[in-house]
Parts: sequence; structure tokens; C-alpha cells
Amino acid sequence: MFSPLIIFSLIMFLVSLSDGIMSYVAPIYIEKFVSSSFVMGLIISFSSLIGIVCDFLFSKWFPDKPYTFFIWNTLLLAIAFPLSLLFLPPTVTVFLSAMAIWGIYYELIGFSNFHFIAAFQTHDQYAQSWGLLESFKSAAYMIGPLLAGLLITINFKLSFAATIGFAIASIFGFAIFLKSFHQHRRVFTPVNPHKPSFFHTFRVWSTLWRKVWPIYLFLFTLSTVSSTFWTVGTLLSESLRGLHPYGGLLISAHMLPSVFIGFLAGFAARPFGKKRAAFLAGLLSGLILIPIGFVSNIPILLILVFLSSAFGAVCWPEISATFEDYVTRLGKSGEDMTGLQSSAISLSYIIGPVLAGFIATRIGNQLTFSVVGLTLALVSIFALIFVPRKIYLPQHELDTIPR
Repeated sequence: MFSPLIIFSLIMFLVSLSDGIMSYVAPIYIEKFVSSSFVMGLIISFSSLIGIVCDFLFSKWFPDKPYTFFIWNTLLLAIAFPLSLLFLPPTVTVFLSAMAIWGIYYELIGFSNFHFIAAFQTHDQYAQSWGLLESFKSAAYMIGPLLAGLLITINFKLSFAATIGFAIASIFGFAIFLKSFHQHRRVFTPVNPHKPSFFHTFRVWSTLWRKVWPIYLFLFTLSTVSSTFWTVGTLLSESLRGLHPYGGLLISAHMLPSVFIGFLAGFAARPFGKKRAAFLAGLLSGLILIPIGFVSNIPILLILVFLSSAFGAVCWPEISATFEDYVTRLGKSGEDMTGLQSSAISLSYIIGPVLAGFIATRIGNQLTFSVVGLTLALVSIFALIFVPRKIYLPQHELDTIPR
């Protein structure tokens, strides 16, 4: 009998496989119809602009919704995204509409995962649970680009059809999950029957941000590296594909370490603590990324990408587990911490594609990775120096903020 976490991870694998194909195909598809990488980056970043609005609104509109609410909406929008590009004309308006759908459902994935873990896992299982989810997700994002590269050589729109198929499979998978495990979860109790106002949510975010901003900055920078791989990196991968048989494996080399390193997340935290483990890994990841811009040997370039991403793969479950701790400690304000954490990722995918696209037009796709690697290393050093081992959350201050 499989555990709920394993089955749920398999469902998220199908969703992520669908999204992994679209993440690879969408920038290439959009760039075919716009003038430059910079314009493509602007369009892609619109999805995250919508996402950061969702981070703010979801914690206000859905403070007491169970994990099933978020997952069902995730799965339905995961189908709508490729459908919009498959059947509508390739215009900027259609691209922006598709990005809006993408931004909404990608944020829903994050809320789904947080709510699922809170419903099924205990506090001491958070790091391992996030590590397992990250491993399944990373496996999907490793396979997705490989499958996308194969499909677009046959027929570009075939890649869109494949994503729809995987999304539909995830719906059937979740229906089976509910029949098997719906009664196994901890009973969900609404934390507050009154929906908070915009002013309240803004005040709560501001109060929380003042306490966690160095960790927020680190998460933002870490996610910016990821956004660079999924925008400029897809273009670089396609150009390297024409130069070397292994050139098209760039994104897969980036995602491969997370498949197995996520399982080790709990062990990495033991000697250093979750935050310190993430910051040290981020430093090493950034330092290894810097030489990539100067390497002409493609196999060596792929090895450097793999090693950098291996340390980056340690960061994600540790930081996610750190925020999960904060969500649990905050009680009724936990949903706001979930939204704040998600906003760091959304903001990175607003600024990251635009900035990476701009840098790429000036110094080239490959050197762009040296710039983001240096940035990650510097931010990691800053976090190691200035983030205290214990962050005291302002629970009393939050309780006094009027709703």
C-alpha cells in the first residue's frame, strides 16, 4: 500500500511533466513570433506578474479552503494553458492571456503542496516531504525538455497536445487518490470565518517581510537562477543542440540532480540547520555557475551545470521546509506566510526573464549564467552572515492588526 505522499507526488509528477514541456516550448514558440529575446522575456514575465497578484489575493480570498480546492483548480487550468496556444492564433494578446492562465495555475501548485503537507504530514516530516515532492517534480522537469525536444522536431503543436494528455491523466489520478485517502487526512478546521481585508493582508505581509526579508531575498535569487534556465537557457539549449550531440541536454542537466538529491534533504539539515544548509549550498551552486559563461567544451559545460544544480537542489526543500515551519508556527496567519513565500518566486519570474533577456541581448546567452551565478554567491554569503539561527515571528503584533 503506497502512502498518500507517494501517490500525491505521482500526481504532481504528471502536472509537472505537462508544465515542463510547456516551460521548454513556450519561450521558443513565442520568440518565433516576436522581435527578440527581450520581448519574449517580457511576455513570459507577465505570467509571474499575474502570479504575484494571486499570491496576495489567494491568502485573502481563500484563507480556509482545503487542499482539494487548490488541486482541482490547478488541474483544470493546467489543461487550459496548452489549449490556448494550440487553438488560438499566435498573437501578443493570446500569448498574454496564456501567460495569465499559467501564472494562476502555477501559484495554485504551490498552495496545493503546502496545504497537502499540512493535512497529511507531521512537523518532523516536512523536510523529507518537501524533498520527495521536489524529487518527483524535478524528474518531470528533467524528462519534459527531452520529450519536448523530440516532439517539436516532429510537429511543434504535438507538444501542446502531449501536455493536455498528461494534465488529463493527473485529473484521473487525483480522483483515485480521493477515493483511497480522503478519510486519512487530518480534519481541516477554518482558522477564521471572516475574510481579511486588503489592508490587513498588506499589513501582515509587511510585518512578516521585516522578519524574513534576508531569507526572502535568498529565495528570490535562487528562483531567478531557475527562471534564467527556463527562458534564456531554453534558447541556449537549442543553439547548443546544433553544435554537439549532447547540446540539447542543458535543461535536463540542470534538473537531473534534483531527482535524487531531494531525498537527502533531511540529512543536509542535521549538521547545519535548514537555513544554513540552504545558504551554504547556494554559495557553492553560484560559484560553480560562474565559469559556465567562459567554457566552450559542451560536455564540460553540462558537467558544471549539473554540479551547480546539485547544490541548488539542496536549497529548495530546505528553504521550503523552513517556510513550512513558519506557516505552522503562525497558526491563523500561516496562509499569509505561504503567500509571501510564493511571491518571492513569482517576483523572480517577473524580473528574472526580463533581466536575463536584457543581459543576453548585451553579452550573449551563455555569459548570462555567469552573472546570475555571481549574484547567487554574493546573496548566499550575505544570508550566511546576517540571518540569525532563530527568527522570532511577531505573533502578538499580527494579532493586533485590524481585519
